[in-house]
Amino acid sequence: MLTLEIPEQLQRKIAVMASLAEQTPEQLALEMLEEHLDHHSAYIESAYLQRSERNRARLDRAIQEIKNGVFEPRALIDD
Repeated sequence: MLTLEIPEQLQRKIAVMASLAEQTPEQLALEMLEEHLDHHSAYIESAYLQRSERNRARLDRAIQEIKNGVFEPRALIDD
């Protein structure tokens, strides 16, 4: 079991946000933590892929195509 000490000022902010989202503060905090970890993992993976010049060029091209509206929407695969 993980126990965190959250400063009172942050607890108040979480409580306000949780009430707006109709969640308990604990639910909101866990959801925010999970989202942060997901984003962090994506940044780590992107940094790894960009170490190769070829991959970096492919990623840059894909980003530019998305910005230009050139993409095919697809359903996400839930692993």
